[in-house]
Amino acid sequence: MLYIGSFSYNDDSDSKDNYCLMPCVVEAESADDAMEKFAAHFQQVRRSSDLLDGAHEIYLDSLCELEGAPEEPVICQWQKIVPAMNGLCSITSALPVTDEDDDLANAYAWGDEEDDHVHDDEVGFDDLDGIDEDDLVSQEPFLLF
Repeated sequence: MLYIGSFSYNDDSDSKDNYCLMPCVVEAESADDAMEKFAAHFQQVRRSSDLLDGAHEIYLDSLCELEGAPEEPVICQWQKIVPAMNGLCSITSALPVTDEDDDLANAYAWGDEEDDHVHDDEVGFDDLDGIDEDDLVSQEPFLLF
């Protein structure tokens, strides 16, 4: 399977509000295997270059699983960055225009919920203007440096 992880972090070496987006692709046997490969890769990048010097917390915004290279384009993640009370906030939708019945792709999220499958209609495009900051959920970092 192909896994496309969409990761993000704030560059703490920059004093201005910022948001760094970092998509990453890997072939793996399972989602857990893909997550281990992503983590190992980011650790290696951190040791061997200065690319992630300002990254102290890397977040997983979405993880999409594809059975193989699709013949038609697939939007794996849609993301909107908006101002919030304490800086910037990200609103993300994985596989936003893919049918839930489509066997080609799945999206996953990690958290406290028992069902890790994310449905693309959790935050619809029409609902974005009406989002209250109190309704936004903060997440735990995927990786800490």
